[in-house]
Amino acid sequence: MNSARLSYLILPAIITLLALADGALHFSLDVVLFRGNFFGALGPPPGAPSGPPPGARPGPPIPLPLPLNQMFVLNLVGYVVLVALFWFVLTQRRQWLRWLDALLVVYVVGCMLAWAEFGAPNPRGLGYLSKGTEAVLVVTLVVHFWMLSRTAASRFATPPGALAAHH
Repeated sequence: MNSARLSYLILPAIITLLALADGALHFSLDVVLFRGNFFGALGPPPGAPSGPPPGARPGPPIPLPLPLNQMFVLNLVGYVVLVALFWFVLTQRRQWLRWLDALLVVYVVGCMLAWAEFGAPNPRGLGYLSKGTEAVLVVTLVVHFWMLSRTAASRFATPPGALAAHH
């Protein structure tokens, strides 16, 4: 298998699957933690005591811009938008592809850091599964970036076969 095929089709497909899987994992956390309260305000369930439980770790030093349930939904939306942009760039603006790889890495690392800052929760094993998915996604993006960088830029400026059509 040549590197052009790997970087042009296989790695983008793997990147897409991993990104959407991680977004779906975050979305599922809304179901697990907030019983499907995707956009409503957070609050304790009816009859539950208010305030954090005794001995609970305080929240992150930088407060979230939105409630956590909404942040999980936005995580999925962010991945969907980035994957759509990734495929647009892959097919229409290949010269921007390394920048988009870098943007995706920043997004994923930001998710990892936010999770760590939040205390590394792992409800039903979904926290560790998400971080494992994100780690594999970062490695895949770095490999994709590296393959694009080591191949001649002119060869990847257009999809394979497009140059032959012009001659």
